[in-house]
Amino acid sequence: MAYAAWFDTDENRALLAICTRKLIGNIGVAGIIWGLLNFIAGLLAMQVTLLNGGLVILGLLMLGTGLQAFFRPSLGVLLSETIVSVLLFLWNLGISILNANAGGAADARGLVLPLVAAGVMANYYHKLGHLRQLIAGVAPEKIKATKLLCKALGKRKLKDEPRLVETSNRRCRVQLLDGRAFVMQRDLLRAFVVLKADLRQAVAKADARSLKLQFNHPVGKLTYQFDRKNSDKLKSWLAPAGPPPLAAAPAAAPAAGWERVPA
Repeated sequence: MAYAAWFDTDENRALLAICTRKLIGNIGVAGIIWGLLNFIAGLLAMQVTLLNGGLVILGLLMLGTGLQAFFRPSLGVLLSETIVSVLLFLWNLGISILNANAGGAADARGLVLPLVAAGVMANYYHKLGHLRQLIAGVAPEKIKATKLLCKALGKRKLKDEPRLVETSNRRCRVQLLDGRAFVMQRDLLRAFVVLKADLRQAVAKADARSLKLQFNHPVGKLTYQFDRKNSDKLKSWLAPAGPPPLAAAPAAAPAAGWERVPA
């Protein structure tokens, strides 16, 4: 997947590792719920035939991989969740075919949820699987320090920070620093550091009253919309610094056109 080259910096690799683990942990919660549903359904279905014990086993596998994804998230665990979810769909498909062949009622609606679950898991692994090499080798202490920085940013009050801006939906915060910016979503599923020049390139329409930023992130395109007040803060920070003042006698007025643009 094509993405901006500046995402390959050490800082952004650590942030990407944190965000990826956070997302896999969230997927693990869904896996736990899906595993429990299948486990309970399998126990009830075993009263009809012991053949449904396979659903109990697959439900337990889904539950186990979900717990592992939640407590020890990794791309390998996400792959295991994906495989088990596909097996659950195939199991339900096989049972539906057997029922149809035996003259029973065939209801395709029972396959919708397993198919959706397998599709969602496979899609997430497809989106995240290519990040394995990108985040490999990030030191655990680097991840821990970066996570603390993210938590600190989330606790800051917008009204007390002249260099802190927030999207109109309050989903994302941007800390404006000297020459670069720290972008972080509140759910910690996306976070990265971007240089001022690269952030300037991300502005969709520089002359718009409300700015919109667009980034080619390693997991897909990101779009952040700001209201007018926060856009004014961004515009002020992005504005290029004017030329240094001309050397002149103390009493002389500055030459026209050389006013300094506010930083």
